[in-house]
Amino acid sequence: MTLTEPDGVTTKINEPGPELSLDEQEALIGLLLDRSRGASWVVLAGSLPPGVPADFYATVARRLRSTHDGDAPLIAIDSSGAPLAAAISGDSNGISGKPDLLKPNAEELAELAAAAGLTDVHTADELEADPGLAARAAAAVVASGVGAVLATLGSKGAVLVTADGAWFATHPPIQAVSTVGAGDSSLAGYLLAATNGGTSQDCLRQAVAHGAAAASLPGSTVPAVHQTTPDAVTITALQKD
Repeated sequence: MTLTEPDGVTTKINEPGPELSLDEQEALIGLLLDRSRGASWVVLAGSLPPGVPADFYATVARRLRSTHDGDAPLIAIDSSGAPLAAAISGDSNGISGKPDLLKPNAEELAELAAAAGLTDVHTADELEADPGLAARAAAAVVASGVGAVLATLGSKGAVLVTADGAWFATHPPIQAVSTVGAGDSSLAGYLLAATNGGTSQDCLRQAVAHGAAAASLPGSTVPAVHQTTPDAVTITALQKD
C-alpha cells in the first residue's frame, strides 16, 4: 500500500509475498521461458518472495540465455538489496547471469558501486548531487560485465552509462503529485525507445521524460507517450573514468 499526501510525500507499506516452493519457482521460470520467445526484452523487477534465493534473477537470466541460445531477449533488472547485488555476480558454466540493463536509484547505485569495488562512494545524496560521481559509480558496475546502467536520481535527473559513453539528463522542474512508480516509468520509457531503435541518448531522453510525467500524475498512474515531453530533456555527455 502507498499513502500519498497532497504535497507529494509518499509512504509505502510493503508486506512480504507468499512463500514460493522450489516447484513453484521452476514453474514460474518455465512459463517465462515459454512466453518470452520472440520478445525483445524481459524485465525482472521488484523484491523476491520468501523462499526464493537472492540469485534468482541471475538464475533466470542464465536460463533465458541458455534456452533461447542466440535468440535470447535482452534482460533488464530493477531490484534492490541482495537480489540486486546477486545480479552482478559471476557467470555459471560460461553463461552470464548479468543483465543487459540495470535500473538502480541513487541508493541502489551506491550499494552496487561498493559491490563492484568503488569504495569512495558512500551515500545516495552524494550521487544525486554529483552526476559525474554517479557516472563513475555506474561505470564501475558496467566494467563488471553489466551491459548498461540507467541510474535515476530523483528530481535531479538520470545518468546512463554504457561501454560507449556516459550521459546525464535533466527535465525542467515539474509539480510533483506522486513519485510512486516514477522509476518504473523511467525504465518503461527507456525500453520503449530502445525497441523503437533509439540510440542510447534517445533511450535516456525518453526515460527521463517518462519519469517526470509519472511524478506529475496522481497515485501510480503510468503516463502515455503523449503525456511525456522528451523534447524538454537536456542531455550532457559525461566522463565516466
